[in-house]
Amino acid sequence: MKSWIIYLAWAWEILIGVLLITPGGVFCIACGVAVEQPGYIGRPGTMLFGVLAIALGVFGLANAAGIGAKTGGR
Repeated sequence: MKSWIIYLAWAWEILIGVLLITPGGVFCIACGVAVEQPGYIGRPGTMLFGVLAIALGVFGLANAAGIGAKTGGR
């Protein structure tokens, strides 16, 4: 697998996390649904998933960069 695809995948994970915590995101996930509707996890749940996605993306990106450095970028 190409190493740039791995970096792109982790960057995409970070972008998804940012969109989750941004009130004006693509579909306004954090503010677009009424709290009374079934299945809505609420603002704290959305923020938690956004922060976890960002943390996972940063960790994965750092890990992939470390592995790439150790193996000569392969």
